[in-house]
Amino acid sequence: MAADPMNYRTQRGVTLVELMVVLVIVGILAAIALPAYQGSVRKARRSDARIALTETAQTLERCQTQFGRYDDPACPVAASFASADGYYTISLRVDAGSYRLRADAAGVQAADRACASLTLDSLGVRAALDGDGAAASACW
Repeated sequence: MAADPMNYRTQRGVTLVELMVVLVIVGILAAIALPAYQGSVRKARRSDARIALTETAQTLERCQTQFGRYDDPACPVAASFASADGYYTISLRVDAGSYRLRADAAGVQAADRACASLTLDSLGVRAALDGDGAAASACW
């Protein structure tokens, strides 16, 4: 017996409608997952600033212990430098009795508007500012 060309059971493949449904579902999932993933990555990169600030503060405290002042010329801290991974620019204001460190988001991390800047001072006070300059919480 010859095969019936009208027999739909032997058809194989995907219809255009099925393909479009799959593409729409994938698009919706990507639209939800991608921003959440990017937010998680930005949040994880904040550790680069926290590490740079605390390590610099420790160095300054050692200078205070060794030389009796934070701004001694022998103290090995630059006025401005990039964090270890380069996601933040660290700047400092230092005098004999105090210091204030600031980490500003740079490069790809500049898109982190929730925590654009983190600060740490000689009293151990930690603060953060959002992209508009308002106080931000949950950055430290």
